[in-house]
Amino acid sequence: MTNEKMFCGAEWIENPKSDAPIFFRHFNANEGEIAEIIISGLGFFKLYINGKKVSDDLLVPNASNYHYRDLSKFEYPLKDKLGFRIYCMKYDISAYLKDGDNTIAVMVGNGYYNQCARDCEGQIVYGTPKLCYIIKKESGNILCGKDTLTANGFITFNNLYFGEKHDYSLIPEENDFVESNVIPAPESEFFIQFSPADKVIRTIKPILLSEENGVKLYDAGENTVGYAVFKCAEKGRKIKVNYAEVLSGPYRNWGIQFEDGYQQDEFITDGTDREYIPHFTWHGFRYFKVEGAEPERIDVVHSDCPVNSSFECNNRVLNWLYEAYIRTQLANMHCCVPSDCPHRERLGYTGDGQLCAEAGMMLLDSKEFYRKWLYDIADCQCRESGHVQHTAPLMGGGGGPCGWGGAMVEVPYRFYKIYGDKELLAEFLPMMLRYFEYLENHSENGLVCREEEGGWCLGDWLPPEDIKIPEAYVNTCLYVKFMQQVLEIGKILGREDEVAFLNERIEKVKNAINVAYYSFQQGAYIGDIQGSSCLAMQVGMGNENVKNRIIEKYKKLGQFDTGIIATDSLIGWLFEEGENQLAFDLLSNEKEVSFAHMADMGATTLWENWNGADSHNHPMFGAVTKYLFKYLLGIQQVENSAAFRKVIISPRFVNGIDRIKGHITTENGMISVEYRIENGIATVNAFADERIDAEFNCNGIVKQFRGSESFSVEV
Repeated sequence: MTNEKMFCGAEWIENPKSDAPIFFRHFNANEGEIAEIIISGLGFFKLYINGKKVSDDLLVPNASNYHYRDLSKFEYPLKDKLGFRIYCMKYDISAYLKDGDNTIAVMVGNGYYNQCARDCEGQIVYGTPKLCYIIKKESGNILCGKDTLTANGFITFNNLYFGEKHDYSLIPEENDFVESNVIPAPESEFFIQFSPADKVIRTIKPILLSEENGVKLYDAGENTVGYAVFKCAEKGRKIKVNYAEVLSGPYRNWGIQFEDGYQQDEFITDGTDREYIPHFTWHGFRYFKVEGAEPERIDVVHSDCPVNSSFECNNRVLNWLYEAYIRTQLANMHCCVPSDCPHRERLGYTGDGQLCAEAGMMLLDSKEFYRKWLYDIADCQCRESGHVQHTAPLMGGGGGPCGWGGAMVEVPYRFYKIYGDKELLAEFLPMMLRYFEYLENHSENGLVCREEEGGWCLGDWLPPEDIKIPEAYVNTCLYVKFMQQVLEIGKILGREDEVAFLNERIEKVKNAINVAYYSFQQGAYIGDIQGSSCLAMQVGMGNENVKNRIIEKYKKLGQFDTGIIATDSLIGWLFEEGENQLAFDLLSNEKEVSFAHMADMGATTLWENWNGADSHNHPMFGAVTKYLFKYLLGIQQVENSAAFRKVIISPRFVNGIDRIKGHITTENGMISVEYRIENGIATVNAFADERIDAEFNCNGIVKQFRGSESFSVEV
């Protein structure tokens, strides 16, 4: 939709003297009349009618590739031609109106629109905050324009990464407001926001750990996102808050800590009964230091995507993995962007995002969240070359052509499998094919070997030792995987002829992989370093010798040696091959490179690195969480089906689990599985909503069912 159609003649305004301005005006209305507002404040805004905040939404509108900016200012300059969109909020404000004189006030802050992360100057800046709105009501519309006045406001500093400074002695009086600057409308497409906003999801009571020289140190008890909430009846008191993931000392240089300079808020109080919180950011933390006040509580803030799954078994590592993944994924869902971490970068990396997409869709109520992110990915594809960026919305960052750019195929494919939306799949198919042409144009001898000149070209990422797998090998194996998915998409859409050419291309690319990387003497791809062989095996390459070598290696090793891509590939491939015990043993192993090690070190969210270096809140290794449901609980879709309309319940029994239960909530209702093993007999209780065609198929027992059923199975 154009700006004119969205706002019907309303003008965009700004206050060039402030990056956290307040806008204000009077208007007439009738109590009880029907009225709605369409509004967009870039980057984030808070709306008040007659002094009351409209909606409990936070950090709106959702982040997007707002409009054109000069990509040559990036650390790795780009020439790509992208798509743009701006989201607008629509609210029913009828209940806020009164007879006669009414007021509208809007606070606007930088958000993602006017930000620079450390060492990334210029990458995230679109412009200064700006506002447009239209109030549609029975007694006449109210349009934003120069008669919406502006003042600098009480927020003297606001930065998504570094925090905010508020001085409440600077709250403007009405006579402090002056005429706003009218500016041209951003050149973009405009949409009413359909995806969930951030909200206060729950609260935590912090624990006081220590006090020294008036500085109090608190523990949230978990790694979380949001902020501490303060009150202070004294006027002119300065409250200073610092947030960190870890404490200094033995964990120095691990995680985000107080000395790093991120995540610092300051408030100068005015003696009123208000709550002191940041308005245009959130923090990622477990600990916080406070001077000048005591916290009332911690507000946990993230996109409103309720958990619609559960998992529990008698293995403590898998229980921790599920809980840590859920907490980590939610902590990285802000402004409908699945981020890498909620503090240091806060970017929608297409690598992390595509790895966790299936788990995020399956285990959370996140359909509209991921639908929105899919359009971020679409906007961040070059209209000419087909190049897909490493972050969506595009905010810089490194990655690779397939492990990151492959989100163009992987995410819509998984969206269809989870939700059954063929129309969206059809919309994305041409973009997928354009992306494949980009890969062909960046290949040599059949191998995907480069990306943009002077930029990144990662393969796998963050194994426990330095990366040894060649980038071209990883990217080309993934290229085969994505082409196979598009062949399936062609069948789903009845467009086989359109994608048939991929059959020949797949064979060509597979042959190139074999020529370059397969060793007959070793019976492995690249010596099976860091899980390399499973990447080929997962796309139908290799042979029995390769399979046996992988199995033998990991039985002996007993822990992971893999990065974010190969970890997910390895566990999925082992389960598919029926190596259930080995897959379980790796997931639950208690050696140094393991999820158990994270848990034993006190982690409540997943680490960026196996050894705990850097961020302590990265979801990417948690992609394997989906396998707890697909294989251990045995909830699988029938081949060529979608949206869990047809499922097979086939739990995999392993030594180490004799009690397990869990559920997911699908487009067609709930599916749950529970079993307990005693004396070699598993008593399995399964449930599938009446809308679902379910089949129990396990160890020789096959039965169609709907609703609840119990089965006794020899194990």
